[in-house]
Amino acid sequence: MGLPPLFHKMAGLFHRMYKRRIQNIVPPRAPNCKHGVPIYEKIIPCRFRFCPSGGGCTFCCAAGTACRAHTPTDSVQADDLSPAATPQPLPTMPPSNAQNGTTAPNAALAAADITLYDADTGTNRVVSVRDFLIGAAACEMPPTWNDDTLLAQMVASHSYALALGAPMQVNSALCAGWTDTEVLKARWGDDFTAYYSRFAALADRAAGALLCYGGAPAAACYHSISNGVTEASQNVWTSALPYLQGVASPWDKTADGYETTITYSCEQVDAILQGLGLEPETLADTAPAAWFGAAQLDEAGYVASMSVCGEAFSGTRLRRALALRSTCFAVQYADGTFTFTTRGYGHCVGLSQHGAQSMAEGGADWREILTYYFPGCEVVE
Repeated sequence: MGLPPLFHKMAGLFHRMYKRRIQNIVPPRAPNCKHGVPIYEKIIPCRFRFCPSGGGCTFCCAAGTACRAHTPTDSVQADDLSPAATPQPLPTMPPSNAQNGTTAPNAALAAADITLYDADTGTNRVVSVRDFLIGAAACEMPPTWNDDTLLAQMVASHSYALALGAPMQVNSALCAGWTDTEVLKARWGDDFTAYYSRFAALADRAAGALLCYGGAPAAACYHSISNGVTEASQNVWTSALPYLQGVASPWDKTADGYETTITYSCEQVDAILQGLGLEPETLADTAPAAWFGAAQLDEAGYVASMSVCGEAFSGTRLRRALALRSTCFAVQYADGTFTFTTRGYGHCVGLSQHGAQSMAEGGADWREILTYYFPGCEVVE
């Protein structure tokens, strides 16, 4: 005999509560986010017997297990973009202790080995500063980019790793955050010797430098492309750091992949919104053209919140659910199709990598690039 409709309704409510709970797991510890989705998604069997999804729940894997990498449909593919050719893990809130440091970092700190959590192997790896700088910059930027751009990236990565206060999460096999020599050999092929020699020489120059605020290493986050203004940290992670309050980055507007679109059918968006907790009855009773209301923008032009069927959702939450490249987006509906237009790529906090390259091409050195994108910070060498 079938179960009564009320039971199924209660079952669905319980499942959504359970799913929300597991989706609130702390994201991986990484400074960059190239894709607007939970990049590392692990499928687990739902323990709830009457799971409406058939027993398969998804959540962002806090341990960083790389089960599959998402690439948004009909959007620019990761391999078509510079600087990174692979998706990056979701970032965490920058460490709050980075804003109140009073003791100047010494040479021993700058030279200390770096501990990484490698999601590929599920283990911690301890690497030298030189190897870290090479692998971190090689993951993030094309090997043909300007010396000062690469140096800025190396110092930002090193400073972030120290400010984090915990092993920085990477995936060496996916070339995400950091990778080792073997992966670079496969990636660079016949150019490996030339490229590696160049990165090694730059790492030797950058190894003794840190970006600091208040005498402590700064949480020098980075991203690919902003919408033309970098985002404030509290709009992404709730923690306001004085050197992560956003600066103009007009060069980003000319970057490849600055503006992209992604389309979804009405049925796809319906399923996504139900995954966010909206009731099927609410969606059925509302015309699709009215599902998304007006966006509330923050001071930099990113979506702070948007009304969806009368319920407010943060731009960050919608970005993840809809696989958008940033929180600077607009939505249109026509003929049964939703079109999302997005500007920028990543969380958009801190260093814009395309902006850094443009500044370097214009004559700025790596110190000027870093102090521009992180106002109030200083380079300590």
